[in-house]
Amino acid sequence: MFARHYFGLSDNEIREILNYLGYSDLETFYKSKIPKNLELDDFKLPPSLSEEEAREYIECLGNLNKIFKIFAGGGAYDCFTPSALNQLLLRSEFYTAYTPYQPEVSQGTLQVMFEFQSLICELTKMDVSNASVYDGATALAEAVLMSFRIKNKYKVIIPKNLNPSYKEVLKTYLQNIEANLVEVNFDNYGRIDLSQLRSLIDDITASVVIQNPNYFGIIEEVFEIKKIVRTKDVLLISVFDPVSLAILSPPGEYDSDIAVGEGQSLGVPLSFGGPYVGLFTSKKEYIRQMPGRIVALTRDKYGRRGFVTTLQAREQHIRRAKATSNICTNQQLIATAVCIYLTLMGKEGLKQLAKLIFNKTEYLKEKLKQKLVFNSPTFREFVIKTNKKAKEVIFECAKKGFLVGPEVKLLGDNYLLIAVSEKRKKEEIDELAEILKDV
Repeated sequence: MFARHYFGLSDNEIREILNYLGYSDLETFYKSKIPKNLELDDFKLPPSLSEEEAREYIECLGNLNKIFKIFAGGGAYDCFTPSALNQLLLRSEFYTAYTPYQPEVSQGTLQVMFEFQSLICELTKMDVSNASVYDGATALAEAVLMSFRIKNKYKVIIPKNLNPSYKEVLKTYLQNIEANLVEVNFDNYGRIDLSQLRSLIDDITASVVIQNPNYFGIIEEVFEIKKIVRTKDVLLISVFDPVSLAILSPPGEYDSDIAVGEGQSLGVPLSFGGPYVGLFTSKKEYIRQMPGRIVALTRDKYGRRGFVTTLQAREQHIRRAKATSNICTNQQLIATAVCIYLTLMGKEGLKQLAKLIFNKTEYLKEKLKQKLVFNSPTFREFVIKTNKKAKEVIFECAKKGFLVGPEVKLLGDNYLLIAVSEKRKKEEIDELAEILKDV
């Protein structure tokens, strides 16, 4: 039997309460408490529908949506989601965003988190990974704060062409502390200006941030940047595209101290801006300054393998002022999706995916070569110059069923970002190329 307090009031109990209060019915009670000017006499709702009628009605509403061929980029991409991923993600033991704090009853979820960390470390060639943070932008902001704690210095150098969303989030994080945020310009090839970077790094610099590929889609000279950064006592923070790491040098190979990224492109569909998942890795020596949760493999007193959250003094379990982060409900469900995706794809599958995206992007670039702004190697996306304002081009393409953009306001009103995902067919690429040639 269920306890009585799980049931609502019976009709007799309601009548008894109303009689005690001096009201004949609920309607009279409500009218006595709600001012006349706030009363709603008629909801004007249509008659109720059966389940089948409701399904048909909702399908009709859905058919009013316009399905675009998506060539938009800038940090969120129209990626393919395997059917197996969605099915596995629906399992009840996974279907939560919460981190389990009772390891004795949460071994399955904790093991998935451990596997996620292991896969991200393998992908990035970094020493340690946490169990995810909110998204790529907050991952970068947390990385910069982490560099301040490690070096006890408060100057950070970022690329001028860093993803604008990431830049805004970083500025928000730093606005109430005495931090010095300095931007390094890009050269004629769309890459970080190495000579200017060299001149900006000094003894009060805590870290240098690079994004590879950068916001223009251009592949940075990461090994040259590393040489410059290592001339001073400065940390190197890398922002990466996880799919690109299947064919580009991962952050660990060019000696990044901290590497962060957005995991959305690993099988997570576009969904009104979220939820996404932030990937966060670092060198082992900095693990105690890493934000977020870390799951570790251990043994119980009987020698049996077990998974637990570890190094929790970094978190909100201690005094807030001493914690390295205050992440509560994190993106664990999306991290689980990423773990499933990487497991399904495997090393070769991810490499084939990256090559497919690269080849399709190069095909479109060749068709639009007269409009290209930078003559540099790219991955996934690139910038074109349009005759009309970029905003007008976005609307014109939308009328023809294509979603492009966003505008690259950093360069001016006539610059547009174009991204190509694995889902785009040759016919769609050809059609978009014809549209863009005339704008």
